[in-house]
Amino acid sequence: MKKAFLLFVILLLSLFGCSKKNPSKLTIGIIKPSLNHLPLEFGFDIGVLEKEDYVIKHFNSGWETNEALVAEKIDVAILPFTYIWNDVAKGKKVKVLSFLERESDGIITKKEYTKLSDLKGKKIGVLRASTLDVFAEMISEKYALNFELVYFRTPMDMATALKSGEVDALSYYVPSIFKFTDKFHIVYWYGEDFPSHTCCNIAATEVALETKLDNINNFLSGMQKSAEAINKSFSKTKNAAERFYELQPKYAEQSLLHTKYIMGLDEDGKNFEISAIKKMLELGYLDRSVKSEDVYFEKQ
Repeated sequence: MKKAFLLFVILLLSLFGCSKKNPSKLTIGIIKPSLNHLPLEFGFDIGVLEKEDYVIKHFNSGWETNEALVAEKIDVAILPFTYIWNDVAKGKKVKVLSFLERESDGIITKKEYTKLSDLKGKKIGVLRASTLDVFAEMISEKYALNFELVYFRTPMDMATALKSGEVDALSYYVPSIFKFTDKFHIVYWYGEDFPSHTCCNIAATEVALETKLDNINNFLSGMQKSAEAINKSFSKTKNAAERFYELQPKYAEQSLLHTKYIMGLDEDGKNFEISAIKKMLELGYLDRSVKSEDVYFEKQ
């Protein structure tokens, strides 16, 4: 009897160990209001990704998503690349797997300002150390605009500041940037100076890469198929964006006109991120310089 009980315990421990080593589901963190995870939702919709294979966790901002990633509460995240570079500089065990969302961000301001140069010396709301912050710094320097950047912790705080007049403009992203166009207007898109620039990437913890690599590869394969399908059918994608984000048709269309989804780790994308990271170093956002090979996870 004792022998049988011991064998039963050993079997349970063995099964438990296997389940930890080869977990069945991948936990993915997304920024709920951002269009950056459209290929994930679209992939579920067209069947190139199976919903039952994933646990999806929603966050309200990039920093919340990133905190969950570095704490290993999620395996994979779709979030702005600046967070991952900052993580690596701090010694956190995370990697960029692929670029994903390109462009998708611009500057929205009061209607009295009709061109970008009108914002010279004005107060621009940004999320500190995010792409929205760094891009604003890069453009401010390029055109000698001397923006007075005002830092916020969440997109909701930024929206409140614009409406109250605390700031003159926001460095913001789709689709949320269109929510204010009744009283404000978009004066500039970063894609005008940085065509197809990277914005939000797919990143993972090193633990997940060690224990869930097959799951991650299946996920990336599905995301690649979804991105390709998005690029082939604008009308189908627009309809999906309307449903997933509860957008009015005109906002869905305008958002997609300023957003691209391109997977992979191309050299142009890497070079753009490196230039943005140099600006982050200048601003003191990174603790140290980081090599690109320490950031990107390249398949062997």
